[in-house]
Amino acid sequence: MAWTVDLTTVYSALLLTVLAAFETPVRYLAGRAVRQASGVYRGGQAKTDVKDARSIADQSRMRGTDLSVLAPDDDLITELQMITAHRADLVADRTRTINRPRRQLMAVCRALVRVAPLTQDRGWMVLLLRHQCPKAIRNCDVRD
Repeated sequence: MAWTVDLTTVYSALLLTVLAAFETPVRYLAGRAVRQASGVYRGGQAKTDVKDARSIADQSRMRGTDLSVLAPDDDLITELQMITAHRADLVADRTRTINRPRRQLMAVCRALVRVAPLTQDRGWMVLLLRHQCPKAIRNCDVRD
């Protein structure tokens, strides 16, 4: 089974890379051909994504192997792998940033963990930084 796309820009890079990883052939149908073919469908010249998808699917069925096959280059795959790895690092850093004060807060008072929105309110972080033991929290003044 082959996929057919009308985009070869950065917007379709992730899709092309995923399909290449699964060794799925990808065919290219030029945007001009999509516009011309979509003119014969109901609705006239109005452009919609649904109409384009139907037009691409029909053209793919009719023209099949006449369409050129796309092969993502190694540079594109390497760049996407680096971007994906960087994003995974950012997510892991954020998770560590949230879990560290949550563990500290659990050591101080388990009941606070249930009510403290650590991801939304920085006040809990300030509380933990200034008063790092239960006694200090109990003895703190509201103005602290």
